Amino acid sequence: MRTIILVIIVTILYINLFAQNEETSNINDVKYNIKLIKFYIEKNEYDNALEYIDKTLEETIGNDSLYFFKGFIYKEYEDWQQASESFVQAILHTSEEQIIDERLAIFEDAIIHVSPLTAFDIVSSAVSEAQNAQKHIGFLNILARLYENNQLYGEANDVYRTILSETEETESWNLKIKIATNKIFQKEYEEALNILEPLIAIDDSLYNERLLFLDYIANLSLEHYEDAKISLLRLYLDFPQNPNRKDILSGLADVYEQQEQFIMSWYMLHELYKISDEVQKYMLTKDIDRIKQKICESKTIEDQFQYFKPVLETEEQYIQPENND
Repeated sequence: MRTIILVIIVTILYINLFAQNEETSNINDVKYNIKLIKFYIEKNEYDNALEYIDKTLEETIGNDSLYFFKGFIYKEYEDWQQASESFVQAILHTSEEQIIDERLAIFEDAIIHVSPLTAFDIVSSAVSEAQNAQKHIGFLNILARLYENNQLYGEANDVYRTILSETEETESWNLKIKIATNKIFQKEYEEALNILEPLIAIDDSLYNERLLFLDYIANLSLEHYEDAKISLLRLYLDFPQNPNRKDILSGLADVYEQQEQFIMSWYMLHELYKISDEVQKYMLTKDIDRIKQKICESKTIEDQFQYFKPVLETEEQYIQPENND
């Protein structure tokens, strides 16, 4: 009996040892193949690299590096669909958080070249397969941007609301701004304002610049000129380096003209003229001349001076210097 038990134990140990040796051998084979694949890629011998990638994938459970190499090669071939599908697998199979965002960006660069319907399917499947929040939200953001690229703003907002429900409140501002922006593209201006106004009221300096510009566009589109002017004036006074400075000045000129405040309209056009190129200056000259004509014809020009705040001399400027002669 003891002999039988001993034989069984020895047999089990032998099987385990054989399995470990085989596993070690497989690992070594994969490492060798990866080195060989890298060599072929460096030599631009992509067909040979693909052959070894497919062979190695058949012999091992999904290796994220192999999928990434495959995606890289198909990207070089401009086979965007296969590149995208390979990058998805490279993302899904990796457990290294620090490279997930980098691979998501590479994947997005490829998927934008795929036909829209196919791209939607690829990313939607990736969303379903993603097993952690970083990958899941990363794929959702890409899906939303694909919808926006194809002017499917309602679908994009549905995705952003899904992300919004899965993120912390501190991370929700950008998502709400994106939703409001898409509402403007959909010409749903009142709904956009319903999102923007509570955010503007919080007066967060990190977001005010973007919020006020969107608020101006929505109000101007609704012909709410006074509300549009309020947002534009805040942008004009508080954010002189705003990249939309020309649009802000042009918007103020238009709003003041609509309100028949022609002097202020002329002033804003003159400010815009200072920062415009030669072609823009030529076009602005016509607008300035037109506003000047309206000023000359206006019968209520004195009422417009309420919009100016003259800078008076300070008390010190009235003090005469002493005469030392």
